[in-house]
Amino acid sequence: MSIMSILNDLPQIPATQAKQAFGEMLDRLRTSNAVAITSHGRVKALVSTPEMWSERESQFARDTDLLERKLARAQQSRVELDRLQRHAHLAVDLLSSSADQQALIVSEAKARVARWRGHALCSDDYIDRWNQLLSLPVHELAKEMIGDCGGWGNALRQNTPFSMKKKTTDVAQA
Repeated sequence: MSIMSILNDLPQIPATQAKQAFGEMLDRLRTSNAVAITSHGRVKALVSTPEMWSERESQFARDTDLLERKLARAQQSRVELDRLQRHAHLAVDLLSSSADQQALIVSEAKARVARWRGHALCSDDYIDRWNQLLSLPVHELAKEMIGDCGGWGNALRQNTPFSMKKKTTDVAQA
């Protein structure tokens, strides 16, 4: 809704009448929080109560808070999608690698999880779940890396034992 359409919907009083009957205009403010003053059929000024501005300010603050929350959720969704895409690429790379390369990738991930446990670097929940996943055959591990993992998919991808270096093009886009 445009500002002009809002102004045109308000009670209106011609400028000459507003000058001559200022008290009448103030009386109109009791029933409406604002009165538009017109000249030659166009809204030229707005007289309003402090309550109207207070209500508008409160509504603006609520709208701003809502938009900020929506933006934060959208940004978080983007981050989670990025992590999912990286794990999907890793899963493809893992599945298309030789058996020796697969074993090396998984053993490096297991070593990282062992270091987490040894130095208490993260929650046992992550450590136990990654240990369980890393003990699976590679084709099942690849599937689980991009799955829900019993509701832990996003959290596990956030705290991953796999080395996920950004490509040069990814860094330029970030």
